[in-house]
Amino acid sequence: MASLGEQKLPRLGQIGFINSLPVTLPIDRRLVDIGAELVLDTPTGLNARYAEGSLDLGAMSTFFYLKSRSMTLIPRLSISGDGAVGSVLYFGKNKPNKAKPFRIAVPFASATSVCLVQVLFMEQFGIMPQTVPMEKPNLGDDVDGALVIGDYALSVDADWSGLYDRQDLGQWWNSIFDLPMVFGLWASRTSFSERHPAEFSAISDGLVQALNVGLGDAFADVVEEAHKRTGHSIVRLEHYYRHELDFTFTDRHRVALEKYESLCIQHGLLNQKAIISAQGISVRT
Repeated sequence: MASLGEQKLPRLGQIGFINSLPVTLPIDRRLVDIGAELVLDTPTGLNARYAEGSLDLGAMSTFFYLKSRSMTLIPRLSISGDGAVGSVLYFGKNKPNKAKPFRIAVPFASATSVCLVQVLFMEQFGIMPQTVPMEKPNLGDDVDGALVIGDYALSVDADWSGLYDRQDLGQWWNSIFDLPMVFGLWASRTSFSERHPAEFSAISDGLVQALNVGLGDAFADVVEEAHKRTGHSIVRLEHYYRHELDFTFTDRHRVALEKYESLCIQHGLLNQKAIISAQGISVRT
């Protein structure tokens, strides 16, 4: 509890998956002073905390960012894939069939990926699949396929790839649109960035610094921590961080974000149009 006269630190949300370790590990081990209280959670958990106002800024799913009316973008960072991303995977047991409902087991933890697989099915097959939310999606008798994300996707990949049709959603999106897929972003509640512009700027710079350290001097520590959590080989994890995940946010990512948004609206998954800019987000009603 803060003492009288002591200023409370801003509350910074970060995704607890290993895909965020290049940012979170340098902060957690105090290799970078971020000037904020670190809160780790799933993408869905963080989204709920932003919505209720218990977090000031941090990482969030792309879908939540687009849906929100009160977020300001930190424009230099993302969790993206420009091609195969390795940890957002669809496994198909049955081929898409317009003659009957097509059911996909999906995780509770990521609205962005769930909407993405629906968009891709509509774009390629003209089918809007039914989603069956699960804590850990599986390919039981009642579903035709499963969407798995994050650490769980990396864990089941080797076994499931030999049994089912495998699609990496980052590669699938890229093969259709020739754009990166932006799965996650960093942003602030606009009320915080407007009231505390200096802190917003300092924390934004600190996040970029943390990423540079995580992919630079502390990279071996990042990979070792990911290895301890998952058991995956050092070689596999180095490839994951260096060649599958993309943490940048460029003009091309902005175009990709707008494309994803427009398709979500077109297919009835998002019902409001956001104006995406380097300064933040506002909403056309």
